[in-house]
Amino acid sequence: MIIELFGPAGSGKTTFAHALRRHLQVQGYVAEVMLSYEPGVHHSQLDPGGFWYALHRVAISAMRTAVFVCRPIDNAKGFRLTAKLIRILAPRNPIWLIRFSQYLMTLSHVWHQPHDARQIVIFDQGFIQLVSSLGQFSGVSDAEKLRSALALIPPSHLAIATNAAEPLLSKRLSDRLLQQTYMERLFEADCSANLRSIPIIDQIKNILIGSGRYILSIDTSDESSLQEGVARVAREIGAAWPTCSAPCSPPRAARPRQTLER
Repeated sequence: MIIELFGPAGSGKTTFAHALRRHLQVQGYVAEVMLSYEPGVHHSQLDPGGFWYALHRVAISAMRTAVFVCRPIDNAKGFRLTAKLIRILAPRNPIWLIRFSQYLMTLSHVWHQPHDARQIVIFDQGFIQLVSSLGQFSGVSDAEKLRSALALIPPSHLAIATNAAEPLLSKRLSDRLLQQTYMERLFEADCSANLRSIPIIDQIKNILIGSGRYILSIDTSDESSLQEGVARVAREIGAAWPTCSAPCSPPRAARPRQTLER
């Protein structure tokens, strides 16, 4: 079962993903968060500026790219999807173009690899979020292009939209930048650029709902609402997939698509 989150930067996607993982594990599920990155937690007295950590990130990305290039047949699906999405929503900055292309390949590989039959896989940066980011950095807000990009990506079993008020997002992003090392900040967009993603996220959410996709909206304004959202998602999962500690059958057939957001 694949769950993906999407929402503006600072809306708590990563925090929610790990809180959901812990909650599901307590309930007896096998749950894992994939490709997650937690900003602002990589400080070290031996590397106060984060230079070694930045070098590590670049090296890992280069190694992954080399693996993809050396195995073109195995990764053909990822190459095709990446090329199509970049053709529709190409970032203006070549550095972001390279970064998004590499992450698209990695995400496609992890998304389609075989998982344990009873495993719940959570992405805090899945395909919907990636389309949102491509729209943001390409400057494209045309509904038809966004709709075309969304039609290309593989569907998850459950899509969760995280929400928080814009003033709170601004404060979280400012606080996060203060917690990050100098080199970490070089890998991040600035606060104003991240806030420009809000209307694109809303537009993509409306496109998905309009197409009949069931989107679960979660408020992440505070700890109480976050935990309430975690419990709500767990109930959704429980309705489709019984709790078990032994290997389970795959999720039951999905209920009819709903066009109204809960």
